[in-house]
Amino acid sequence: LEKMMDALQKKGVNQLYVIGGDGTHRGAEKLANEARKRGLNMVVAGIPKTIDNDIPYLDYSFGFRTSVGEAMRAIQAAHVEADGAPNCIGLVKVMGRHAGFIAMQASIASRV
Repeated sequence: LEKMMDALQKKGVNQLYVIGGDGTHRGAEKLANEARKRGLNMVVAGIPKTIDNDIPYLDYSFGFRTSVGEAMRAIQAAHVEADGAPNCIGLVKVMGRHAGFIAMQASIASRV
């Protein structure tokens, strides 16, 4: 943390934009606190990016639509494979921490 702040201070950075998820924003908060502690005139702005789409007040976060599109392709491929053999099922597991929005959106959109 101190090395990062030293480098930012040395370069004269007064605006830092951080794009990422929970861990990235926790780090940004630490940087902002350290800047405040040092009395620096620096703004740290966080831009949320998560494929989970679990951020209140946002319709979609960066990466969510792409992940849903890829999940839909996997679901459709599993459906084609399952259709090709008697008594076969297609099972697809998708990412998502707690919310399951990717699975829900991809399942509804796939309609298979």
